[in-house]
Amino acid sequence: QAPSLVAQPWSSLGKIAYEAIIEGILKGVLPAGTQISIDGAARQLKMSNTPVREALSRLAAERLVVFSANRGYTVTPEIADDEYHQLFEARRTLELASIKSAIIEPAAIDKIASILQRLSATETAVEYQQYRSFNEADREFHLAFVSMSRNRFLRHAWEQLNFHLHVGRLYAGAGVIDSLEACTEHNAIFKALKEGNRKDLLQQMADHIRNAESRLRRLVKATPRTP
Repeated sequence: QAPSLVAQPWSSLGKIAYEAIIEGILKGVLPAGTQISIDGAARQLKMSNTPVREALSRLAAERLVVFSANRGYTVTPEIADDEYHQLFEARRTLELASIKSAIIEPAAIDKIASILQRLSATETAVEYQQYRSFNEADREFHLAFVSMSRNRFLRHAWEQLNFHLHVGRLYAGAGVIDSLEACTEHNAIFKALKEGNRKDLLQQMADHIRNAESRLRRLVKATPRTP
């Protein structure tokens, strides 16, 4: 029997299908190697095949599912240890390059302050909604720094990493294991930003990304792999 998908009250059928499938993947209900039938998912979600197909196409672009002519759509393996380091390395390179070319304006500072308030108010329990909320707010925090760059190709490259989606799969069953450390580091980053100290801002961001990689690595090693 196929794992059940849960429809959420989003604004469009395509987004309903996307959020239902991504919830299954991030919660581990749809583990690596699971085939996702368009017809079956559409029946469970009580919609036509079209929005499900659109959702799976988007997830394929984000590399959470892969399409093959023989098997259709299949959930990709969780991130492997060597890929994990490469993903963090690419993220660090792009974020630091963005900060180096950033135009720091009051509106951007205010936006990041608002995101930090959301992050501090987010519960980090093991339930999906809690760690997904934290993960999304953390993504917005880092995207805000990338968006300050004058180089729009840096933002495009950063978004194409889909970093938070892939790391978000690690939280299933564990929750956000480093929320207190992340909060402390976020505040140090924001302090450097408000002070206009670009050198310290670069150092704080580099330290944060390196520390996050180290903290979450234990979840990568604990994650079973699909052959």
